[in-house]
Amino acid sequence: MKIVIYGGTFNPPHNTHVRLAREAKRQLGADKLIVVPGGMPPHKFCAVDKNLRFEMAKLAFGSFAEVSDVEIFRDGKTYSLDTVKYFASVYPDDELYFLIGGDSFEHFDEWHCPAEILQYVTLAVAARGNGISDETKQHFRDTYGKDFVPVDFTPDFVSSADIRLRYQFGLPTSDVPQAVDEYVRKHNLYTQYRAMADKLRPYLTEKRFMHTFHVVKRGLELCTAEEYDKVFVTCLLHDCAKYLSPDRYADYGFVRPCDMPDSVVHAFLGALVAEKDFGVTDNEILNAIRYHCTARPNMTRLDKIVYVADKTEETRPYPLSHLLCGTLDEMFVKCLFEANRYCLTNHAGNVYYLTSQALDFYKNQANA
Repeated sequence: MKIVIYGGTFNPPHNTHVRLAREAKRQLGADKLIVVPGGMPPHKFCAVDKNLRFEMAKLAFGSFAEVSDVEIFRDGKTYSLDTVKYFASVYPDDELYFLIGGDSFEHFDEWHCPAEILQYVTLAVAARGNGISDETKQHFRDTYGKDFVPVDFTPDFVSSADIRLRYQFGLPTSDVPQAVDEYVRKHNLYTQYRAMADKLRPYLTEKRFMHTFHVVKRGLELCTAEEYDKVFVTCLLHDCAKYLSPDRYADYGFVRPCDMPDSVVHAFLGALVAEKDFGVTDNEILNAIRYHCTARPNMTRLDKIVYVADKTEETRPYPLSHLLCGTLDEMFVKCLFEANRYCLTNHAGNVYYLTSQALDFYKNQANA
């Protein structure tokens, strides 16, 4: 019997997960598909309880696959090696395939005990056409003395992270099975920041609200699990004062300096709005909002994440790839200097003094 094992956090499971599972089963001629929701993955933070993710996986895959709880009830971190060992013991005389995506395949060498995993299973790798380079294929064969089986699959740009964020923002999504969507809404999953997002929405235009969505998305890509909450809140509120009229400035105790350019007023005012209207008291968050336009010397890590996220969110109408290379520090410096060049070209050189100080600080740091 041919058995395909398909593991993942499935947080939540979406339509592309389901389509891949069906397609792998068909192409491999498998007699059985076993979906394995991860318990405590070693490589990623999972805020949703594993039992809830198990229930969502049953709703998404249960009509055509077995959904196993083998990792759900395993104590501690759950490694793929332990899972394939388990199924090899249950099905000792059968052909076992372990389904992974092309991106995971590229990093298979970094997995926990990859060679030992291959003693129990053959990898089934989902990739578009010739999506896996000949060099990667040959490296795999030379390293492990074994081949893999390709699953021809055209992925889309759907991601569980994007879907979770859409729920947080109260945005519609058609990318999850209906039963999963109903389960998410019934159990109020992915709503930790929903009240704040709902409150923010009338402060912004719809276009600016979607910009904010993409800034949060980029910020979360740049941060660690420990930084998640601060980054989410800061990116969410970074433009909260964008459309506040001058006759409201006094409500927040804001007096605009005469030399402050129009384009940065909302950042300094935004820190006051975030504190008064949204109850933010964390000075690190308030400062990251305050300096997200101008920058300042000796930026904190949170400052840099928000600055880079704002400048590089995916709907920005300029090339981004060169700004998103390297470490966070390198990305920040590139964004800072490029923003300055834009300002000099398009705003008659009206650079705020804090930005000038930041430019000097990071020029000196680079030359040190």
